[in-house]
Amino acid sequence: MRHGVKKIKFNWGKDANKMLMRKLAINFLSNGHLQTTLTKAKALKPYLEKLVSKMKLKSEANKNYLLRYLGEEKIINNGFKVVGPALSKINGGYVRIVKMNMRSTDGATMARIIWVYPVVSEEIKNEKLNRTNKTS
Repeated sequence: MRHGVKKIKFNWGKDANKMLMRKLAINFLSNGHLQTTLTKAKALKPYLEKLVSKMKLKSEANKNYLLRYLGEEKIINNGFKVVGPALSKINGGYVRIVKMNMRSTDGATMARIIWVYPVVSEEIKNEKLNRTNKTS
């Protein structure tokens, strides 16, 4: 029996599932939001919650844990500088899933993952300013 076990698995193999979660987490942490299918969003939410909990306290053990799951030093340093201090007083519930319309091509239910509390990095602000300046 599978009492108390809620883990969404994709039938792509262990390595492919791990890389999918890594890719989605890196995209979310670098952009601040992510649009994907509802099933992938539901699988990603607990993955992100654990990573953000580790970002709140900068230690060598937490850094090694994040390197194991993310593998990108730049994202991890940004997490310790921006995400950790912004969410340091909050215990869980860092991200929210917002359901969206169905995808027109295959009918998959889409969802958007966003921060519950405002977390904005300087790099994201600069990128948005650069985009608006280029279009103007």
